[in-house]
Amino acid sequence: MKYKLILSCAVIIIIVVTVYGLSGGPHKFSDDKCGLCHFDEKNDPWNLKPAVTGGCKTCHQKLGEAKSHPTDLHPTLSIPKDMPLIEGRLTCVTCHFVHPKEDKYPGEKNYFLRRQVKGIFFCNVCHKLDEKGHIVFENIHMGTYKVTDSSTRIDRTSLECIECHDSYIKEPGDSLGAGKWNHYNKEFNHPIGASYKKISAKDIRNYKPADMLNKEIRLFDGKIGCGTCHNIYSGEHSMLVINNRRSSLCLECHIK
Repeated sequence: MKYKLILSCAVIIIIVVTVYGLSGGPHKFSDDKCGLCHFDEKNDPWNLKPAVTGGCKTCHQKLGEAKSHPTDLHPTLSIPKDMPLIEGRLTCVTCHFVHPKEDKYPGEKNYFLRRQVKGIFFCNVCHKLDEKGHIVFENIHMGTYKVTDSSTRIDRTSLECIECHDSYIKEPGDSLGAGKWNHYNKEFNHPIGASYKKISAKDIRNYKPADMLNKEIRLFDGKIGCGTCHNIYSGEHSMLVINNRRSSLCLECHIK
């Protein structure tokens, strides 16, 4: 009976935490929760733990699925002083202040942002905008995209990547056919929009079957996309889906 009572309480706590994390409601922490982010919240409140993102995940359990910006990386851009880095890394608290002194946006969610602007205007604090109002990612993914087959279309994820990272596209983004992404290092040029399932089925000596690929390697309706090799939440160098030491990522698909 006692075991069932403890189990029931645990389930209730999990449900409450999950609902709270998804509700977008204000942060009201009890004293025993300060240690999730702070070393010493009373005497040195700005000294935050390196794993502060993990503290956010205790409530925001689906944080990885919902956030629109990667965290725990070392930014190459200049970051304003009022947007703190933790050990030189960008974290959730760089953009969000979890203890707001006032409601910046009465009657709507303010997302606890550190500036009184939202959307593209907030992004512009660090990122540059082009004449169309699109974010220019500068030092990320240098290269260009060349369409080689206009009879087919690439996946939505690849479209979004290319629209931001290639400033030389002449065609509208929604009409891009399959082609090749030319990385800054031409040794790593790679097709986009090609059917890996068809390629691997025809050339079993040089390609692994699609159903034997590492689970981190995604195909889009059986086709190769930017998201096949890259994931902005991976934490690996160049946002690769797995560590690429000794060409391990390449060898996940290519036998030789």
